[in-house]
Amino acid sequence: MAEEHEHVKILKEISEQFQPLFQKSPDGIYVYIDEVHKICSDRFAKMFGLTVAEWQAMEGFVNKHVSEQDQALVVNSYQKHIHESLTPIRFQVKALRKGGGTFRAEIDMIPFPWHGEMLALHFVREVK
Repeated sequence: MAEEHEHVKILKEISEQFQPLFQKSPDGIYVYIDEVHKICSDRFAKMFGLTVAEWQAMEGFVNKHVSEQDQALVVNSYQKHIHESLTPIRFQVKALRKGGGTFRAEIDMIPFPWHGEMLALHFVREVK
């Protein structure tokens, strides 16, 4: 039997610990380790016209659900704030829904360590 990937173990632990936050927060929430290892709240997935399972299975969330002109902002913010300065950041992007349509999304990206990994906790809300 193959050993479970360390990132899978981390996400299981976080999913259990963060369940009250995922269920009660008025914002959509996701935790990101990498394109393969990520979890999200139901509220977050629904913002984009997705199910939790669809979002978690998808590779390339940013290139599919953030407008092309805002993709570099998301990627560069992640690199700088999660892996370099280790500081939170708030920014807005034009988000793309699965079935078409767009909305302005405000994102709080917050770095946090978990078992030796630096993860990104995101709070996402639709803004007018």
